[in-house]
Amino acid sequence: MLNSKISKAVRLAIAFGAVSATAFNAAAEEKEIEKIEITGSSIKGTDLAGALPVNVLSAEDIKATGVTSVPDLITQIPSMQGFTTPTSSVGGGGAGTATASLRGLGSEYTLVLLNGRRIASQFSGSSVDINSIPLAAVERVEVLTDGASAIYGSDAIAGVINFILKDEVDQSTISVRTDRPRKGGETTNVSFTTGFGDYDSDGYSLLFTVSHDTQETLRSKDRDFSKTGLLEFAHEGQSYFSINGSPNAIPANVEVEFGEGEDTYSFNPYLSTNGNCAPDNAKDPSSEQCMFDFTSTLEIVPESERTSFMVHGNFDVTEDVKAFATVSYTDFTMTSRIAPNPTGGIPIGTTGEAYTKYVEPHLSEDQKARATEVYASWRALPGGNRTSTYDTTTFNSSFGFEGVLFDTIDFSTALAISGAERDESFSDGHFYANWVGDIANGTIDVFALPGEMSQAGLDALEASKWRHVNQTWKTSSIAWDLRASQPLFELPAGEVYIGYGVDYRINTYENIPSAENAKDERWGAGGDPIFDLERTTYGAFTEFQVPVLDDLMLSAAIRYDMIGGVDNNHYIDENDATETVQQITANDDESDVTYKISLRYNATDDLVLRGSIGTGFRSATMLEIAQPQNYGGVTRAPYTCPVTDARKSGCSTAPIQYNLFNSGNANLEPETSDQWSLGFVYAPSNEFTFEIDYWKVDIKNRVDEPSETYAFTTNPALYDEQFVLAPDPNNASRQRLYFISQPLNIGESINEGIDWKVYLNNEFSFGTLKTSLQGTYFVKQEYTLAGTADEWRSSLGQYGADEEVVFRNVITAQTVLTTGDFSHTLRANYRSGWHDAETNVQYGTIENPDYVRNDDGTLTGAVHSRDVQLEVPSHTTFNYKVDYFGFENTVITAGIKNIFDKEPPFSLGDAEGHLVGYEGRYYDQFLRTFYLSVDYSF
Repeated sequence: MLNSKISKAVRLAIAFGAVSATAFNAAAEEKEIEKIEITGSSIKGTDLAGALPVNVLSAEDIKATGVTSVPDLITQIPSMQGFTTPTSSVGGGGAGTATASLRGLGSEYTLVLLNGRRIASQFSGSSVDINSIPLAAVERVEVLTDGASAIYGSDAIAGVINFILKDEVDQSTISVRTDRPRKGGETTNVSFTTGFGDYDSDGYSLLFTVSHDTQETLRSKDRDFSKTGLLEFAHEGQSYFSINGSPNAIPANVEVEFGEGEDTYSFNPYLSTNGNCAPDNAKDPSSEQCMFDFTSTLEIVPESERTSFMVHGNFDVTEDVKAFATVSYTDFTMTSRIAPNPTGGIPIGTTGEAYTKYVEPHLSEDQKARATEVYASWRALPGGNRTSTYDTTTFNSSFGFEGVLFDTIDFSTALAISGAERDESFSDGHFYANWVGDIANGTIDVFALPGEMSQAGLDALEASKWRHVNQTWKTSSIAWDLRASQPLFELPAGEVYIGYGVDYRINTYENIPSAENAKDERWGAGGDPIFDLERTTYGAFTEFQVPVLDDLMLSAAIRYDMIGGVDNNHYIDENDATETVQQITANDDESDVTYKISLRYNATDDLVLRGSIGTGFRSATMLEIAQPQNYGGVTRAPYTCPVTDARKSGCSTAPIQYNLFNSGNANLEPETSDQWSLGFVYAPSNEFTFEIDYWKVDIKNRVDEPSETYAFTTNPALYDEQFVLAPDPNNASRQRLYFISQPLNIGESINEGIDWKVYLNNEFSFGTLKTSLQGTYFVKQEYTLAGTADEWRSSLGQYGADEEVVFRNVITAQTVLTTGDFSHTLRANYRSGWHDAETNVQYGTIENPDYVRNDDGTLTGAVHSRDVQLEVPSHTTFNYKVDYFGFENTVITAGIKNIFDKEPPFSLGDAEGHLVGYEGRYYDQFLRTFYLSVDYSF
């Protein structure tokens, strides 16, 4: 029989979620508990009621959520906020990736591990694309909601999420699942898992898992809340409208330039002829231009396909040492279709058919005489949506040994080799720059309605399409680590343990434009530079676990990190006419020492108090430091001109999407952080647990880029030097306004909040009822604006200057009733309300704007407008599923997600630039979804 101290440790460990009750029951029967390592500590032990808050999601917990992928699973964890979702690939720059982010700090501050070890990042920093992790291969997920830089290194400031893969199975399992929303967005998931050998009896074990997942697209027009960007709504008893459209319209708007560009005249020929704009367009009330409703053309959930394979093996080397190897491979393809090509100003001249047929009839004789150039701003709808396919292959492997040396030293060492390669290909909606000739001569008629393009025009469009691989990103990581723990000496309260380790990593990042890209023949962009960056990192740590008293445990860790300077292996000096490729180091090496001290006090047999204090350190990513200035596309949303001096000549009269330059900053300083936590766990029995932790993270010298909205509309004067004139990428003779987007040390950010969890287990005559409630309550979230030291802003409960929302409350509640051959799960997900972005809207309706009148009653051409800040209500969705175990070796599951068909709430903030009228990053877009799955084992 286990002694009372171990029994208490077991009960509290189960309460923490550190291990399962089943595992401990089996261990109890053998009267021996295996020492294990929990995320957040390097010391193996049996006393698992640790000072650190670790939330463990078992395979059963994962299934109860009803999700089918790791990115979906992340959304079910209340402490996760600020991550990238697949929705961000709909015009938001997500590049087909998905990430994890604790505490609302961003993915660069959350360390993602696979079986306790690092894997290759998605780009040049530490952020990992979790699309590469197959959910079918995951045994459990350990989430450390506390800083752990002193153990794992610089990027564990917010915490750690550790995906533990399946290790051994004694049977084969086939799983099939299909999800069916009411219209669009269907998914299918198939997996097969099998294994051979039993490590304990045979000295070896092998496990294989293969899975295939598909996600069909969901179009904006399939949902009422997303079908248009031409918004009309009532607020405080008044009617308002907001035209979230683009001056790249169909039929096209024109801008007539007189002389050397000192004067222009903009209008829409279709509007001037017909008195109204074409379908899917709205008249800009302040001009004679039409604004195209590009939102109506989107696919708000990209289609994707994932095939994954994983093999894991354990092999007996000696009685105390085993060898292990894990190899996984994932091929993930996402196809994102965003709005058709916004051409910007296409020069059509003053002599061709396009000019004489559509423009000249609307000009006065004086204007005809003075016109020197005409630019058409068109939406290339007949040419199809801009379609980007991201094909990502990911390889992760680790090979190593672990066990016990000299009877007392628990050790683990491994070589981990991982890499990712992502190809971006354009299959539709992009064009060669030479299409300008066919537009100017009228073959491609940009002034025709979408369905009235001639066959010759459609043929010319098809011939002009640029269908090629655009660029390839490659990342790799080669890492070796050694960690060990052992008892040092005995104190009256117990043994003192030490953990220690070293690690060494080489990370690379390459951006390789394709040969077709290098020709710079694509309309709008091309000729991108090559990036070839590399950085070496090494670190060493030691950790102590000291039983100060029988009921008081002190843990202390200290770590040294050296992060090497970024080697740019393909540097070309912009002043070098020969464009000789050089190898340079962009910045100096950076190093720091971080620490963490944790206390755990067993106040009673049922109550544990815990707290920690520590520091963190993070270097900027390789791109943030060493990226040369290059064309970065356009802003996510249209803006009015942010300058008033001579640079205004590079703007347009209506809001437009401005060109961007991206640039690194070799002068960035490392970020530093301080973290605190304090909490307790009350577990009087296995039937009830209450856990609560206060936490705070203070980051100084934080690296970030200014938000577009703040730079263009709120305070453009602060970034005045970053607004520059440069040649139009489509017309080198024309100067346009650009914004240089460059990372800065923004100053400071402070995040603090409370995590809590309640667990209840009730045994009834008819079955077992398990109930859990878990939430995160944010107390504070604030940050200084990029480029300022004392301008503080917050995104807590509001759409912030960083274009993010941090929810005050995120809560999940779940109850599972198991009776007979059935198990019923009801799950609720809650997000608190928030203040929307303060947005300028106009009075009236789109058809009948409330124009400002002169004293004599005549219209001025301006529309009454005001700034509105909506209150976005809280949002709760409910999911239900039932599992049936009545057939031998078979589990049948049927479920409904979003039972009450709850739509995302209406909002005006527009961070992603394409999804309008709601926030696709935070809410379910599929609505009510039915699913069915079958698991068969043999």
